[in-house]
Formats: sequence, structure tokens, C-alpha cells
Amino acid sequence: MLLPLLRLALVASLMLGAPLSQAGQLAIIIDDIGYSASLGKRSLNLPGEFTFAVLPHAPHGARLAREGAALGKEIMLHNPMSNIRNLPLDAGALASGMTHRDFIRTLEENLRTIPEARGLNNHMGSQLTQESEPMGWLMQYLGDHGYYFIDSRTTADSQAWETARRYRIPTLKRDVFLDHERSVEGVLRQLEQAIELARTRGYAIAIGHPYPETLMVLEQINPLLTDAGVTLVPISALLDRPGEPPPTAGRSCLAPPLSLWRPPSGSQSMASGPDGLTQDLSPLVTERRPYRLSQHLLLN
Repeated sequence: MLLPLLRLALVASLMLGAPLSQAGQLAIIIDDIGYSASLGKRSLNLPGEFTFAVLPHAPHGARLAREGAALGKEIMLHNPMSNIRNLPLDAGALASGMTHRDFIRTLEENLRTIPEARGLNNHMGSQLTQESEPMGWLMQYLGDHGYYFIDSRTTADSQAWETARRYRIPTLKRDVFLDHERSVEGVLRQLEQAIELARTRGYAIAIGHPYPETLMVLEQINPLLTDAGVTLVPISALLDRPGEPPPTAGRSCLAPPLSLWRPPSGSQSMASGPDGLTQDLSPLVTERRPYRLSQHLLLN
């Protein structure tokens, strides 16, 4: 159960907020699906119309995408892209300096790996999304093949959303990161911000990750949405909305850091039994995979 006082505070702040402009809609994308089998499965079992962004070559990505689609969930490709910190990139990355031929070949292979994907958003990408030429290649391909694009906005200087608009493909950009601070209280605060934006503007887009703390909040989201008069929708339900406000202030998005594989220092796991941190994530540590923990420190 969520802490009762936290929920009461959240509901009270929403009820005292700005009046409803229209029926609010909220899309929540869960990024980084594929690292953990059991946390991925727990994510797919979230109640409602969540959207899941799957890494193309993560150990459990393809299987979780199939399972999510079978459950009626909307699936996206979470495509790795080069970042300004020069952090190591996951397999299937679209990188600065690629030729057009290699860029398209990599993109096609990623989409073949996750055939359930209806659209794409960027994993990392603070470098590549600033570059007009590769963004043009990406949007041309997505438009020609019927995909949409969601800009994760891992940098305020991203040109991705603007380029997608020029190529006239369905596109939106992230408003709120739910778990920049990995705590139940932090996720609740960010969720409040997303719900309030959906109430007042009519829609909002939030991105979170399969952290136990995030999932604990989202597993109990329905009463909060009902109290606020907001409906959870898949991201594609928002794509017909005309126009878009100015870019959200840039803030780096945390990808699964070392703390995802173990509880925060000095605390106990937020989950137990089959959903416990150690059991959930130990395969990524004990099995030899072509992934290094150091490459998941930051998602920008």
C-alpha cells in the first residue's frame, strides 16, 4: 500500500489545483524494458493502458515485447542513440558519424527484432538528437514505414521532435520523468505533476522505468486518476492532437544504474518474494551477457 498520508496529500493538491479544462488524458511510457525478466513482467501487468518501450537487443526484450502485445499493450522500440557523455552504447545504437547505409541497416534490424513496435523513442540520444542529418534519415524512414516518434527529450537542445514535425510523421515529446529521484515519494511528486498537467492542458506524457519504487506507485495509480478525472491512454491515443507547447525544460533521464541491481544503500528491498530485487535482477549479474553495468549509469 502507498503511504496513506502521501496519497491524501496528492489527492488534496490535485483537487485544489487549477480547474479542469477538459477531460484529461495521461500516457505513461515505461522505458528500458528488456533488462530484467521479472521486473519486465511486473511492468506488463500494470493495470491500464501503459505503453512499453523495449530495447532491441536486451536479454529479455523480444520475449517481453511479444508478451506485452499479447496482453494488448502498446509496444515501442526504445532505440539506443549516442550521447554527449560518450558513455558506452547498447547493441543496435544509432551513432554519430554513421553512414546513411549503416544507419538504416541498424534501424531495420532493430525493428525486425521488435516487430510489435508501433513507434520509436530514443534511449540516451543527447548527442544524436541534436544532429539534423541523422534525425532526417530517421524521420524519413519512420514516415515511409508508418511508425510514430516520441522524443524522450534527454537534452533541451534536441531537434528530434521538430524534425519529425517537418517530415509530417505522428510525434510528441515527453513532459515529465517520473523517477529521476528513485523513491516512492519522488515518483508520487512527479506523478502529481503529470496528472495536474493532464487536467489543465488536457493531456500529458510521462516516462518512467521498471524500478520497484516506480512500479509500486503505478500499481496503485487508478484511484489517483479517478480522483483527478484523468484517463490513462496508450501514447498513440494522443498523436492526433494538433500543436504542442514549447519544449519542456531539459533534465537528464536516469537509465538503470548500479542501484537497479541492488537496493539503495542502507535500505531493504522494496519488494520481496518473486518480485524481490535480488531474484529479479540476479540473472543480469550472474549470467555472462554482452552488457556492462557501467553503460547504464545515465540515459543522456
